[in-house]
Amino acid sequence: MARDLPNPPESGLLNALRFGDDTFRFIETMQSRFDDAAAVPIPGRAPLVVVTNPELVHDALSRPAEFSRVPASGPAALIATQGLVQSEGGLWEQQRGIMGPAFMGPQVKAYANTVGRRVETLVEEWSTELGSAESLSRNLHGEMTALTVRVASEILLGEDIGKQRAEEFHGWMQTAGDEFEFGLDAVTPEWVPTRTDPEFKKAAEGILGLAEELIERRRADLAARDPDDTERPKDMLTMLLLAEDKPDVEYPDNQIRDEVSTFLIAGHETTALSLTYTQCLLSQHPEIREQVRQEANEVIGDETPSYDHVSDLEYTGRVFQEALRLYPAAWAVFRQASADVRLGEYRVPEGAAIIMPQWSIHRDPRYFENPEQFDPDRWLDRSPQEVEAYFPFSSGPHACIGRQFSITGARLALATIVRNFDVDVAEDALDDLRATPTLRPGGSVDATIRPVD
Repeated sequence: MARDLPNPPESGLLNALRFGDDTFRFIETMQSRFDDAAAVPIPGRAPLVVVTNPELVHDALSRPAEFSRVPASGPAALIATQGLVQSEGGLWEQQRGIMGPAFMGPQVKAYANTVGRRVETLVEEWSTELGSAESLSRNLHGEMTALTVRVASEILLGEDIGKQRAEEFHGWMQTAGDEFEFGLDAVTPEWVPTRTDPEFKKAAEGILGLAEELIERRRADLAARDPDDTERPKDMLTMLLLAEDKPDVEYPDNQIRDEVSTFLIAGHETTALSLTYTQCLLSQHPEIREQVRQEANEVIGDETPSYDHVSDLEYTGRVFQEALRLYPAAWAVFRQASADVRLGEYRVPEGAAIIMPQWSIHRDPRYFENPEQFDPDRWLDRSPQEVEAYFPFSSGPHACIGRQFSITGARLALATIVRNFDVDVAEDALDDLRATPTLRPGGSVDATIRPVD
């Protein structure tokens, strides 16, 4: 017979305030206290369930009908409500079937080659701006956002949005990060009204406006092509538009716009954050950075980085895997119980808000030796797919569709940047991180960029 989940010893109100005030510390405390999971009563809301056992995490994520996604509401609904990362059931199956080929096979190669070309351009831009100077100052997160959003828009949406629009997009994302940051409003009773920042509304309008521009230009391009043209683009947006007229496809209102808005964000954000955090870690561990540089020189040399180099950048891959363990851009997976359900030996009540935190599970000494240490060689004889406690891209049927894009692109971007520059940040660069739906820096990640001798 299933039993009730244990509760933390303090009152529900006190724990709710702790969760809203210092989310990461609260999650870490739950991880250290409870082997499997705990339910935190929250006044005026369904309980918050924190799952600390990776076996239970994978069980829940394999059962999307019982542990469903959290519907977009409030400010999030101003951007999209039914994109692939939000939809469920038949709509999700339809959209996943239409969009899936845009993330597989030849498109992975195209993505990697585009990253290689774009990061080489970034190297040239930095070198030009450096001139004869010893160093250059940049917001590292802003630079990585500009790089990855342009790659994502080109490969997924068929059009490079350009440097100026990419910088504007970074500003919108900063505003969105402020709006979505976890705070006390995350644990206030649901009947308490909340206010949406007018600046976020402007940012949401900007994202939606860009999405509509991209859709209309791609629609016009397809209309101008010969219907019998067999060389049509294979990007995600083209596939969505071509599926519109199929008799077995039903799009809700604004579905294509929802998908484009969603992937303008999801297609780049986690990769930009992960590249930022990896370079911060390399700044703190120059001996590891030097090994990445040696591998980059051996594998890429003076060539343009491309998909053909990816498999040989083994050490760089381990560095990225380890950075994802310590600083997972998707720091937790969020679900809700669609009914009274059983998870392991526990009863989870209907409506419970469920957090499955990569942040704390990835740092649990039960699963990783010296978990706070940045050690790429822990993956030397250990496949990430075989480690239950490691799930930076989530798991189950709703696992990240862009996983291969992120892994291949990150290897090339990191190797190319490190081959040419020392990117250094302050020692406390990773001390101020914010809990939003992703793990975001509290402000600008100021970096000093120096050319390699």
